[in-house]
Amino acid sequence: MSLFDFFFPEQAQASYLRTLANSEQQRARGAARKEPALDRRIAALEGDVGYLALVLGALLQKVDEKGVITRDEVRDTVMELDGIDGVKDGRLDVDILRGMAH
Repeated sequence: MSLFDFFFPEQAQASYLRTLANSEQQRARGAARKEPALDRRIAALEGDVGYLALVLGALLQKVDEKGVITRDEVRDTVMELDGIDGVKDGRLDVDILRGMAH
């Protein structure tokens, strides 16, 4: 504690609060600048996922049409693999999928 803080506690507190408010404003401005970049990245990822879903759908359609594998067989395998990561949630941990490829 400085002598200024000791003799003028109200002014010291006001000064401290101003410092906090200014640092919070600077943090908010910095976060606001980052949000558009983050929004662009999220939009790009959503576009990528949509495209991958389209390609996967086309592949499933063709292999079913050609009799290579039926949609029911794919559905059964999906249900079988769903729990391989320990959670039946309609998803598969990518790291486990990578491990299966080796």
